[in-house]
Amino acid sequence: MRTNSSESDSSFIGTARRVQITQATIEVLAAEGYTGTTMAVIAGRLGVSKGILSYHFASKAELLQAVVRFVLSEAGEWMEQRMHGAASFRGALHSYISANLSYLDSHRTEIRALTEVLANARATEGVPELFAASQAQAVHALEALFDGGRRAGEFGDVPSRILAVSLRATIDSTSESLRSDPAFDLSEFERELLQLFDRAAGQYDQITLEGASHE
Repeated sequence: MRTNSSESDSSFIGTARRVQITQATIEVLAAEGYTGTTMAVIAGRLGVSKGILSYHFASKAELLQAVVRFVLSEAGEWMEQRMHGAASFRGALHSYISANLSYLDSHRTEIRALTEVLANARATEGVPELFAASQAQAVHALEALFDGGRRAGEFGDVPSRILAVSLRATIDSTSESLRSDPAFDLSEFERELLQLFDRAAGQYDQITLEGASHE
């Protein structure tokens, strides 16, 4: 069954316009903050009428949901490319941390926009559920990584759930640090975070630990 070319062209143009609007919204959020991001301001940035925006997005909430999806999807693709082919579970852990932080560092406009939305999530219909689902998926994937590393003998016995939740929470708090302090040094933070989780997830001499606990 052949697709009508005019319908395909129309769908392509519509998708491109939605992406353009979403990217403009990210720029406005980063520059003006949540309260300063209105349909009128976004339309003015694009040089179009508010009606054009309303044709593609029924409300500000729907548009901000699109922002969250866009940034999370872009970050996911960025990480997948950089984690592919890790030779060990420890290597995959290092790649996960480095890929996350390199995305934050090189996409500060997107991260500032995302944190503006998340800081006001309760005021934005659909955003809390959308982000919670993404977080649950990320934690589940990290648990699988730590479980695999334990079975392979690369990691110790710290529960995977604790490691996964702690790592994800640390990275998320880094996004907020960038929002409040644009000069935040991510390179030093990355080095320390890698060392921290090497120690947290690594193998330990149980006798040494037991001896230390009685000193």
